[in-house]
Amino acid sequence: MEELVNRAKNNDSDAFTHLILNIEKDLYYIAKSKIDNENDIEDIMQETMMIAFLNIKKLKNNSFFKTWIIRILINNCNKFYKRKKHKSLDEDDSLNKIGSIEIDLSNIEFQNFISFLNDEERMILTLYYYLGYTTKEISKILNKREGTISSKISRAKIKIKEKYKGEFY
Repeated sequence: MEELVNRAKNNDSDAFTHLILNIEKDLYYIAKSKIDNENDIEDIMQETMMIAFLNIKKLKNNSFFKTWIIRILINNCNKFYKRKKHKSLDEDDSLNKIGSIEIDLSNIEFQNFISFLNDEERMILTLYYYLGYTTKEISKILNKREGTISSKISRAKIKIKEKYKGEFY
């Protein structure tokens, strides 16, 4: 991957495309943990890719490409969420829920299962359980201590057990 990053830094758009294709699924599921609307997710991902492409030369350590682009994505999701939150109350947000949807059903089930958790808990559980990141990787992505990530996972698991008590065991 580091060789592709080097090539992308030298304006090789094919190398950048390969980098994105390698992590596109992870980026989607991370965005999906924060944003509901498929069209919005697509826009945020495109914006993330454009920012990354234009700024890849600023990446100091090529081995952190994945962490770097995930941080860009999370920042874009947060900006989107803040903009949406400040929209006029007169607008009908229910119209934004309509769109062409082509997603993995297992992701829908997972996201529904954890939907009652707060944004940060959903993000961490998506990264940890659904995408298979380690607590160390998540701590780098979210710029938090590894112990904090582990604690948040434990607390979220307790919330899930309490919510679904008796339904699965």
